[in-house]
Amino acid sequence: MSAAADWFDGFFEREWLDYLALGRETTDEEIAFLVDKLELSQGTRLLDLACGRGRIAIPLAKHGCRVTGVDLSPRSLELAQLDAAAAGVMLEVIQSDMRELDFDPEFDVVINLFTSFGYFQEHADNERVLHAVARSLKRGGLFLIDTINPIAIAAVWREREWREFDDGTLMLEQRAHDQLQGRHETTWTFFREDGVRTEQRFSLRVYTAAELREMLEAAGLRVDGAWGSWNGTELGDGFRTILRARRG
Repeated sequence: MSAAADWFDGFFEREWLDYLALGRETTDEEIAFLVDKLELSQGTRLLDLACGRGRIAIPLAKHGCRVTGVDLSPRSLELAQLDAAAAGVMLEVIQSDMRELDFDPEFDVVINLFTSFGYFQEHADNERVLHAVARSLKRGGLFLIDTINPIAIAAVWREREWREFDDGTLMLEQRAHDQLQGRHETTWTFFREDGVRTEQRFSLRVYTAAELREMLEAAGLRVDGAWGSWNGTELGDGFRTILRARRG
């Protein structure tokens, strides 16, 4: 069974927040990469699009950026504000569908990380997001997008994978790829020690780097940097597509 067209509405209120939103060992590496490649400094006006509970936004605020986080999930934003307060930093949060961004050209930088793009069934909606990003940037402003590299992932594709969490919960991840639609369809099944079993489905339109470049350029954003991982390897040498684009 495929995910619902609006699967993202409510998806990030549940197991994602409880098990997967934090605790990534790569966070420090990602922050260092962003600071370097985007030349982030004290006072940089930055929009974290699909910020979740602030795993990246809060460290960037600690670095001195003036950060606004946008996300559809109210629980994520509530936790992000609590975490920001605990860290002693200011974090503006806005609950919004990313297609509905309505900012003036006020940001120096916009970031969209951890494969938070391609959610929508209609290609035009994904294009709409990029046009909204471009409108949000000052002239010369930078946009950085991080998503999976479908070409690299194909070489190590696994249809089923298990993961165990600290509380004993097991997660089965089952994946399928629809080549005609260019979408990854994924089901997460969680098995808890108390016998409770829950399931979540999501669907992503996965774009190649070339397709993303064309979409970015159509939105008025010129790609001037491309990497394959957070340690700065060349595009294709790693499982990520990380593109930096500049508004003209």
